[in-house]
Amino acid sequence: MNSSVLIFDLWGDLGHFKKPYTTTSPLSFAFPPRPTMAGIISALIGLGKQEYAEFFKIKDANIGIGIINPVKKIRISQNLIHTKKAIQFSRIRRGTRGARTRIRFEYVKDPKYRVYFQHSDQNILKQVKTRLENHESVYSVSLGLSELLANFEYIGEFGCAENSSTSPIMINSIIPSNKMNDFTIETGKEYFTENMPVEMDKQRVVTLFGSFIYERNGNPIQAMITTKYHRAENGDTFLFI
Repeated sequence: MNSSVLIFDLWGDLGHFKKPYTTTSPLSFAFPPRPTMAGIISALIGLGKQEYAEFFKIKDANIGIGIINPVKKIRISQNLIHTKKAIQFSRIRRGTRGARTRIRFEYVKDPKYRVYFQHSDQNILKQVKTRLENHESVYSVSLGLSELLANFEYIGEFGCAENSSTSPIMINSIIPSNKMNDFTIETGKEYFTENMPVEMDKQRVVTLFGSFIYERNGNPIQAMITTKYHRAENGDTFLFI
């Protein structure tokens, strides 16, 4: 993989990254799973959702995520169309019995993330960099749902070195549980874990799950890392998920 990394910030008013085991009351992950992040990057360069999984396999693309804004969640009740009972959508009127159903959705409020990206295909990397520099995208960038539009800011392309350490180090990104032995619980910090999809195939079937640790307010985590970690020239220390 190349020795530099593209870094950009991503944010919006609301985000919803649906946990697959929730149905009637959809809950959200605190941050985008790797397949969702691959879809967001693909929207920049115009890869369709039926094809981008092929270009963003773990062996080809490195994606890291850091939390900038504190993770806050809210729940909003929404009226949805009951697709089994509402046969003729165009004739649904207010008060139509059984045509609508009310669901409480969980959202991440005011999310903001820092994204670290590498790709083995220099053509894809160049396209992503150009889109970020020009603040443009082929498809609308959203945070989990199409109506939750997102904004982004290019931070830069920085040299990126692989390092290893036998002592605890401060990590600015989300940490995969399988890449660390332990972490230090520091006063004033809030630690959480998420179990989420890591990779999907072209049929959008999850082929790999992973467990991740994050600090809710976006503070760095002091951890004993068992694999190589990455340090960019801007000072960020991170792991790919």
